[in-house]
Amino acid sequence: MLPDFLGSSYARYRSDTNKFATWLLETASQCGYQPPALSATVPTTRKGKRNNKNHGSDADPIQYSATTKDLQKLAEVVAGSALTVPQSVLAIARRAIKLRTAVTSWFLGQGDSMNNKRHAHFITALEQICETLEWKTNQPPKPDAKQPPPTSEAQGDDAVADSFLNKFAVLTVEEPQDTAPSQPTPAESKKIVKVTVVEEDDNKEEDAHLGPLFFKTLCLLQDLSNIRKFLSITWSEYRDKKIDLMNAAVVTDNALQLAQQLIQEVEAEWYNSLSGLLEGKDTVQDINMADIADWCYIPTKILLDSFADVLQDNHLPVFKKGYFGTYNPKANRERMSLGQKFNEDKIILLSILPEFCMLDAFKIQVPTEDAITRGLAEFAKTKKVTMWLCFVSQIFLDVHHTMRHSTLGAFGDLRMSGIRIQKTIDDYLQLSKTHPQPKFWPKEGDEEIRSIRSTIQSWIIQDLFLDLRVQSKLTRVGPPPEKHALFSQHAILCGLILFNLNTRMQSVGQQLVTQWYDVQQLAFLHNLVLNSPAHKDLRWPDMDAFIKIHGESHIFIGSRPKNADESLTRLELATGISSAVNFARDSRCKRFQFHKPDGKNARVLKPTTAVANLFFAQYVGDPEEDGGIANIDRILDEVVRKSKLEPSSKDLQRANPETIITRTWSKTHNIDILHLLAFLKTKLFEEEPIILYNYFGMHKRSVELLRLIRDKEHQKFVQYFTSAYMPDDSFISNIVILIHHVARGSAQNARDMGLASTGVQLMSRIVTSAGDVMREYLRKNGDVACKELRVFCKNKTPIQDDAAYDTSESDDLVFSWLSLEDVLGPKGVASLQTGIPIGL
Repeated sequence: MLPDFLGSSYARYRSDTNKFATWLLETASQCGYQPPALSATVPTTRKGKRNNKNHGSDADPIQYSATTKDLQKLAEVVAGSALTVPQSVLAIARRAIKLRTAVTSWFLGQGDSMNNKRHAHFITALEQICETLEWKTNQPPKPDAKQPPPTSEAQGDDAVADSFLNKFAVLTVEEPQDTAPSQPTPAESKKIVKVTVVEEDDNKEEDAHLGPLFFKTLCLLQDLSNIRKFLSITWSEYRDKKIDLMNAAVVTDNALQLAQQLIQEVEAEWYNSLSGLLEGKDTVQDINMADIADWCYIPTKILLDSFADVLQDNHLPVFKKGYFGTYNPKANRERMSLGQKFNEDKIILLSILPEFCMLDAFKIQVPTEDAITRGLAEFAKTKKVTMWLCFVSQIFLDVHHTMRHSTLGAFGDLRMSGIRIQKTIDDYLQLSKTHPQPKFWPKEGDEEIRSIRSTIQSWIIQDLFLDLRVQSKLTRVGPPPEKHALFSQHAILCGLILFNLNTRMQSVGQQLVTQWYDVQQLAFLHNLVLNSPAHKDLRWPDMDAFIKIHGESHIFIGSRPKNADESLTRLELATGISSAVNFARDSRCKRFQFHKPDGKNARVLKPTTAVANLFFAQYVGDPEEDGGIANIDRILDEVVRKSKLEPSSKDLQRANPETIITRTWSKTHNIDILHLLAFLKTKLFEEEPIILYNYFGMHKRSVELLRLIRDKEHQKFVQYFTSAYMPDDSFISNIVILIHHVARGSAQNARDMGLASTGVQLMSRIVTSAGDVMREYLRKNGDVACKELRVFCKNKTPIQDDAAYDTSESDDLVFSWLSLEDVLGPKGVASLQTGIPIGL
């Protein structure tokens, strides 16, 4: 079942017609009209609400049933009264008419004329009711009437309809903040009522499947068609490098899950009729019915049925290349005939289906699983073709058609990112050999890091599928498939595996930096150095990005510290280190109590990628009940909460789709599937550079920088804190604490000597010295993480310095090529050149 906050087009249609009918009944009742023909059912009082002051909400609504004739009579009563009809009321009815007309237009003019007349009669009846009420909307309201503010023309009918839905939400749920109605309401109309519209059926015995349930099936097909168009646009955006592969894959997979729930809802009510809709292979031969056949996924069903016929136990099918012809990715599909399109789909689908058969035959566990892979693997076992399977197979074909000659680009992106992650891990493992194993870093952390590398090696660098197929005795005589046959054609699976790898790297990278607490401490030192006159212009783009990701208030426990004393106090608070050591010039003569940050009390870095984190369990493992698309309402609620705290321009609100969706959600707490998918795509686009931020690289460079500072000031540290100041390099971040103690002591000495009153800004020599080391090191290593984002991100701007990266698109492409070797290293670039070509 769909989440409560999501609705299909049929559910929205029923809601619109029922709310419109409810308004007609209540308004006619205000005029003194008592409809004798309406049948009503009085429900029982709700339990637990008898003491509620709002007696109108104590009981469920009184249920009425009304035919179109009843509605016409009610409309005539309202039209003949002095009441004004709000535009929002007609907007609701028009939206229902528009949907019904759009859906049934596929079949009107075909089939039985009696059924067509029934559909056309209902549409015509609603249109006549609207015409009856139309002239009443132009009359000015009475002076004493409380009218809501006029609706902007830019909002359109849907916005007006949403306003109306919000106003009349009291018909089903309690709405304390509902505005007053435009007309005085008599006491007898305070009862909550709900009208359900029923259609007259004068021919119940003939073609009963064209009744309301068949209309619901047509609405389902309309919803699936809309999802299909949305996903085609999404993959064209990926093809054109407007969004990244992870974004397109996560949006697609969740769209398929929602589509599956839509289908299950209809199948539960009318499975036999829905199955009948897909029967009959001859339909695809009729040119006049070609569009409808494609709409119902009949060609895809024929292909799946043909593959099911060749499946046999204890052997794997082999696709013979060229048997059905040769696929030409450069061909223009728009100019193909129906037969050519069908044959092209046959080549694409039948060439890849044998790969899904391997999953069950060898009990293979892919790093993560998408709905298409799961569905086709199940089909290889059951040989059962369902509408759900036809739909996901069609989406697979649509993605292939959208990518066409760029089909290999998805696996190319996965391969390049895999090499980047592998190099990052190798650099980390190499660094780990230069210091003892920290007690505060659990071995499970390194096990997860090595597991990520192993996944890349087995699935991306090597081809586990090909190795198993070559060794298998289940494969009969036939040529072996090409290397990475599945990944090279399955862009959605590539995107989800990339999401799996990147989010795992993000998670374990944040744990690493949290435990070492080296990047955060360098943030304090960098901020302290910026306060010195000699280094006010010192830039560290990677650190700026790190602070933007996690927020100044989280890193610094408030705003940035302004001096050494404030900085040390915040740093000790952040790390949980006590301030037992008081700096003094003769501290070398005293017993020094060494501070050992163990990572237990450090402020934990939490993911700021709310949407990606929502899907972490789903695509990484260990599924949780509160994850996935069904719980995205929490994200919407949080966005609404933040939007109320931030001032915004009306012009910006009209132009920003996210703002429009947020405003709709705040009013109705309901959203349709396409709007939800658009919101998901927008948020994932925003979070992409944050997911890809390289915490391992920042940890490596932080250790290197701290070692350089220690080597330069080693004698001073020994002078002030004895030779025991640094037991081993696993506590290298303690250098920052020591520098702060020295800086605070210098500041105190300056105050004691009265230098602070002269107005001369003084800075400790050791801070200035650390700034000199940072300046030299950051000249080559200060923007490595940002450079990496420039190469791999489609969204390049949110966490980077725009002034520093203000380049044209052509300059950006050159920058990416020149930076590729810096990011991947010579071996990584060589690996790419010997593998599948990629495009930046």
